[in-house]
Amino acid sequence: MSNNNSIDKQEKQAQKARLCAMGENLVITQLLQKGWDAFNANYSLNNYKSIDIVCINNSIPESTEHWWKPKTSFVQVKTSVENNITTGFSMKQALDKDYLWKMVKGPYVFVSATKDKKTNQFSFRYFIIPRSVFVKLLYISNDFYINVIHKNDNMVLSAPACISISWLEGGQEFSPMHKAHFDNPLEISCENEWRNIWED
Repeated sequence: MSNNNSIDKQEKQAQKARLCAMGENLVITQLLQKGWDAFNANYSLNNYKSIDIVCINNSIPESTEHWWKPKTSFVQVKTSVENNITTGFSMKQALDKDYLWKMVKGPYVFVSATKDKKTNQFSFRYFIIPRSVFVKLLYISNDFYINVIHKNDNMVLSAPACISISWLEGGQEFSPMHKAHFDNPLEISCENEWRNIWED
C-alpha cells in the first residue's frame, strides 16, 4: 500500500512539473509572438530564484540615461488547474511587505489551465500582473484573510499564499463562503494584458 501511495505521489509531482513546464514555454511563445526576445532562466540555472523568464524589448530603452540598453523584464510564471494559484510565498511571507518588495523581481504571469475531459487536452488563460500590483494584492488579500476573516483562529502561516483567478479578473469578492470584500488593487481584469510585462 505504501509503495502504491509513493508511486501515485511521484506521478502527481511529475504531472505538476510537466504542467509548469508547459506554462513557462507557452508564456515564452506568447512573448516571442509579440516581437520580444525571451528565454527560460531555469535552462542555465535550475529553478532560478524568483525568475522563470528573462524578456527583452529592444524597442524600449532601459532609461533615458541608458538609452542604448534594451528594456529587460524578469518574469515569474505560476501555472495551475486550481482556481487559487500558489505564489511561491507562505502566508507569513505575504504579510511582510519589505520581504515581498525584496524578493519579487518583476511581473507575474498566472496561467490558468483547464483540462477537457473528453479530449484530455488543456486550454490556457493568461493573467499578467505588474510587480507593484502583485505585491499589493498578495499583501492585502492575505492580511484580509488572516487578520479579518480568521482573526480569532490559530492560522498556520507556513501554508502557501495563493492568488484567486477571480481577483485577477478584477473581482472584489474574497470567496463564495465569505461575502466580505477587500480593496483589490486590480480594478479591471489583467487577462491577456501583456503590456504589463513592462510595468513596474
